[in-house]
Amino acid sequence: MMQIKLTQAEELKILASIYTDAYNSLNIGEQWDNESALKLLEHLFKEQSDLFFTAWEENTIVGGIVSLTKPWWDGIHLVDGELFVSPPHQGKGIGTMLVEHMFEKASLTYNAISWDTFTHRVYEHPLKWYKSLGFEEISQWVMITGDIKKVLETLKKR
Repeated sequence: MMQIKLTQAEELKILASIYTDAYNSLNIGEQWDNESALKLLEHLFKEQSDLFFTAWEENTIVGGIVSLTKPWWDGIHLVDGELFVSPPHQGKGIGTMLVEHMFEKASLTYNAISWDTFTHRVYEHPLKWYKSLGFEEISQWVMITGDIKKVLETLKKR
């Protein structure tokens, strides 16, 4: 029996291990360890614990979802979202249940209208899965990242 519950602080270490397993199994260029995953999840928990949910199968934690809220020009958006399911439990609808649960709570509590998130293009999944839920790619936007040291070096050369 699957249950989605509000995440408790004492569950974060288990969720960090699941996060590490889920992302490292994808081989997308990110190398998570339990310590770095725990720091991320603790940060998100501190910022928005009321939108952090844990999936339980029987008495076992199998995944989680979290997002922050951000006021935007057209209403409240969910941002900085993380969705992760233990690799052996993927493909069972757990991610879909987590998304649905968080969206219902965010809609009721914050009148949230959108979840702005990122996913990789390395493999067909999860982008195809997100699209099957009704998400759309935004072609006019591109995610960028900058190595701070390199940017500072470039700025100092100007």
